[in-house]
Amino acid sequence: MTQRKQRTQQRSRQAQQAHQSPPRAAACPAPEQHPAENSERWERKEKREKREKREKRERKETRERGRERRAAAAAEARAKRRRRPEPTAAPSPVAASAPPGSDRAGAAFDALYTRHAVTLIRQVYLLTGRPRFAREAVEWAFRLAWQRWPEVAVDPDPAGWVRVAAYDYALSPWHRLRPGHRVPERPAREAPETPPDRPDDRALLNALLRLPAPYRRALVLHDGVGLGLYEMAAEVEASTPAAAGRLTHARTWVALRRPELELYELPPVRQGEILHTRFTQLAVAQRVTPTAPRTVRADSERGTRRVTRGAFGVTGLLAAVTGLVLIIAPDGYTPPPEVPVATLPTTVPDADATPGEWAGHDGGPRPGGPGSPEEAVVQNLPPGARLTPEFR
Repeated sequence: MTQRKQRTQQRSRQAQQAHQSPPRAAACPAPEQHPAENSERWERKEKREKREKREKRERKETRERGRERRAAAAAEARAKRRRRPEPTAAPSPVAASAPPGSDRAGAAFDALYTRHAVTLIRQVYLLTGRPRFAREAVEWAFRLAWQRWPEVAVDPDPAGWVRVAAYDYALSPWHRLRPGHRVPERPAREAPETPPDRPDDRALLNALLRLPAPYRRALVLHDGVGLGLYEMAAEVEASTPAAAGRLTHARTWVALRRPELELYELPPVRQGEILHTRFTQLAVAQRVTPTAPRTVRADSERGTRRVTRGAFGVTGLLAAVTGLVLIIAPDGYTPPPEVPVATLPTTVPDADATPGEWAGHDGGPRPGGPGSPEEAVVQNLPPGARLTPEFR
């Protein structure tokens, strides 16, 4: 009986423990229901982690390279500052007046002039129709470029800088005041430039020269030089619609004046191609002999010295004139001498005077006549006195 009771109590305790604690199956992790989705999620996580590590490594390498470049640049700058200049020979008078680094600057200028001078002369010839004047404009632009070489050397397009200066000089309206500028140029013996030989080339050049200067410049830049519409608008300092209008007007003018080109019914792109070919043939036909680049540089330096001397001379002349005026001028203000003023007389003519002596023909008083009050005033004036308005 006692054993049965013990077994019953033991079973009841086991039942209570089994009811309170979860089964073993619940303690184990549940099996995965979608293994494919779980694997894709782990793959994406691994890829993301790898990408983040790669980007972090690249950023670190970029920072290290930047630090190395900065350190190398600083070391090079310190080495340049510490480096002593090597002894050189005594410079010539022209080199002494040239800007610092004139050897390399002169070489760069000569290369620019040699490469673009002939092309620019031919382009300016299309604008003006004058070979010698075109060469003068281009040489003037290159002389100005040598005077401002530090500015031109760092320009993104040095040839464009010179082209703008040459075009502005060639199309300046002040050249109309030059004697003989309206008369066509005669071919010089020493200059090989000649006008176009073919009649169609001469007719095309005449039609181009009859255009106003802004339209002519836009047409030469776009269809002759080959600049795009936006570049051409920026160079002529106009808006893009305005530049496009000038170009369209110029093409229409040439198409109407030269019908053999058959431009009127063609699309704009084809018109530009035909005009580019004709302008190139017209420009290449000119045999150009530019001046040597060293001569251009020497003329530029000579002109700079001449302008500087003239400025100093004018300043000295103004200083001399100012000093002379200060020496000659009196020290103080001298008032003018006082002049006595005429006053009314205290006495009047006698009443016994005959009317004919101071009266008019109508019996009235005659101003200024003999015996009149005015006559008495004039007779009683002191020497050097002036009359007041009422006695004039």
